[in-house]
Amino acid sequence: MLVTKEIRIHMGHRVPNHKSKCYSPHGHEYKIIVGVDDKVVDFPGASDEGMVIDFGDLKKIMMNIIDSKFDHTTTVYEGDNVYIQSLELINDILGNENKNLIRFNIVPFIPTAENLARYWYKLIEKELLDVGIAIKYVEVWETYTSTARYTKEDDIKWVDPKQQTLFDTPRL
Repeated sequence: MLVTKEIRIHMGHRVPNHKSKCYSPHGHEYKIIVGVDDKVVDFPGASDEGMVIDFGDLKKIMMNIIDSKFDHTTTVYEGDNVYIQSLELINDILGNENKNLIRFNIVPFIPTAENLARYWYKLIEKELLDVGIAIKYVEVWETYTSTARYTKEDDIKWVDPKQQTLFDTPRL
């Protein structure tokens, strides 16, 4: 049975090679939905009897992996040196010894909805496998009308111009 959980975060980013306005730093209220597809627990007396997963447990995983690290931050591609240096300079000038003005995450990919969906899928998949539950998808809504959904089947479509996958796994 398929069950889903949704969270929302606010995050800034930019798409450094983009041909249009997404080249400039900007932000979104992201809606992230995780779909879990597994068997309903039918062990009498179990805390999660009648459930695929307790919604609170799924939310806890999502909050730990996504919300705590990405909410109210700016996510930056590791190859975007101009943007990284700009953020570091702002923090040097306007931050203080205890707190940076701008919290930012550096990631090994351009932070598009597609790449974020894949990245979060891989991280959540590991957590769910530890408790024996199968993830179905991660869906990232960047705007009210624009979404990217990543499933395991999408891995075969994920190749960069060097013929390697997003995270440098050799293509077979």
